[in-house]
Amino acid sequence: MSWWQLLIVGAAAFIVWDFRRFRRAKAARQASSSGAGSNDPARPLRDVPVSPPAGVSECVSVILRRQVPPRFEAPRSWLGGLPMISDHVEWPRSVSAEHPEQGERPLHFLAQIACADLPAELWGGLGPRDGWLLLFVDPNQGAPEEPDAFRILHVDTLGPERKPPFDLGPVHDGAYTGPGYDYCRSLAEVPTLWRRWPVDLVVVANTLTKAGNRTVVAPDNFAEILYPGQRVAPDRQRPSDPEPFTWRGALYVLDSIERSCSAPMDELRLPNELAERLNQPGYIGSIIAAVDADDAKWTASSQPLLEGPEPEDETLRLRRVQTIAVAEVRRTRREALAAFLASHSTPDSIIAYLRQSNRDLRHWRAEVVDRVAGERSAVLAHDLDSLMPIEAWQALKARLRRDTFRFWNYHWVDRDGERLHVSFWKKELSADLGQRTGVRELVADYYVDAVRRSLIPPAVLAEFEPHWRSLDDNRPHRMGGYHDGVQSDARVGPASELLLFQIASDDAMHWSWGDSGAFYFFLKPDALKALSFSRAQILLECH
Repeated sequence: MSWWQLLIVGAAAFIVWDFRRFRRAKAARQASSSGAGSNDPARPLRDVPVSPPAGVSECVSVILRRQVPPRFEAPRSWLGGLPMISDHVEWPRSVSAEHPEQGERPLHFLAQIACADLPAELWGGLGPRDGWLLLFVDPNQGAPEEPDAFRILHVDTLGPERKPPFDLGPVHDGAYTGPGYDYCRSLAEVPTLWRRWPVDLVVVANTLTKAGNRTVVAPDNFAEILYPGQRVAPDRQRPSDPEPFTWRGALYVLDSIERSCSAPMDELRLPNELAERLNQPGYIGSIIAAVDADDAKWTASSQPLLEGPEPEDETLRLRRVQTIAVAEVRRTRREALAAFLASHSTPDSIIAYLRQSNRDLRHWRAEVVDRVAGERSAVLAHDLDSLMPIEAWQALKARLRRDTFRFWNYHWVDRDGERLHVSFWKKELSADLGQRTGVRELVADYYVDAVRRSLIPPAVLAEFEPHWRSLDDNRPHRMGGYHDGVQSDARVGPASELLLFQIASDDAMHWSWGDSGAFYFFLKPDALKALSFSRAQILLECH
């Protein structure tokens, strides 16, 4: 599919999503005008939950707190992984309202919760207190709002771990914003399951506070309250990808490179303005003159640091060293640019060079894919989940970084406030491309595995555990009580719709619903009393 076809498909998908959000917002405004005063500052995107004359008053909420570290014990409640259900219970399937042409497909398992561990006060005393609640979703819809997008099951007994259906698709197909799987070479290699992470059910008071025109449910720094006495990283302060420490980590690096270099390149389109500029009389010579003028201005402003005695102040000494280094970079860049323009002194020569370098880049990328295939075969000869010697990784990294491609490319610059002037910049690409490699996800996979967890280096573990205790946007996974809305606000008072589940974006689970949003599942009190979970409703809110 060409870039413009992808653009049209993406725009159409956004229009569908935005129209559905507009419908929900319109319904919410109508409900607000009838159920709340016209001066009510909280204007939710939908009627969730309204305070009717009669409703359910909730005094508690339950937080699904991931165990950090996990306790490898008899299963009670967990996120991701596989459900544990009896053989007679069918894995839920549906026909997607957004993709009916794909036919009936299995939904993805999201959570299983032990109802016996829920407090008696939850949902005002309604709902089950025995058996297990299971949640399944279709994570690949842009605006899920119909029953086809999810299922909630209540089962009486805990069965064996159910194998996934053979036709279960990827957890993220890439059609909408979501988590990255760049370490997978193709969509076929994207996982069909999320990692299994056990949770504790933490009972908290169902309260909210006012913050300007918004209502806030979770207190500030809620993760520090949920994990008392343990290190919690600041929200969204993600650790970088560590260097591979097992052969599987090296495989992830190689697969990231293959995917990147195998991706189609757009055709080179040189704008007419480029040729028009280059063909102006004397313009190519003016490029160096403009660089010299800019360098002169920079040198004049930096003169106090470049000349005179060595500063006594440590900060000034460091700035002087940095300034000297920048001066050397600017000097060598100017010399290289002058040499490039001397060897390509006409507009036709420059245009021909740009076209040829683009062809050379395509050829180099294809060769990188071939060389990576050889490295990949060597890695696959090892037990992937065994420690990779440091010297083996360093040797592989050195080979990847030596595999480089250097070329000149044009870029637009301003000259004395005038836009669309041309200059050239020398670029260097290496096979490793300095990109995300997926080793972060491998660390999390090992962490929740009782056998492989010992493979994680202590220094890596010390960096990641505080991050896994954090909450994305201070929003927890929750059952019952007020919801932590992304776009909507919780309303004070009895609820006409009860929050069955709130499933937030969660980096530890590699969950990013829409643009760092959350799923909410609501059910009316009479339906919950009858355990009629098929009457539940789903809402996705995101930024």
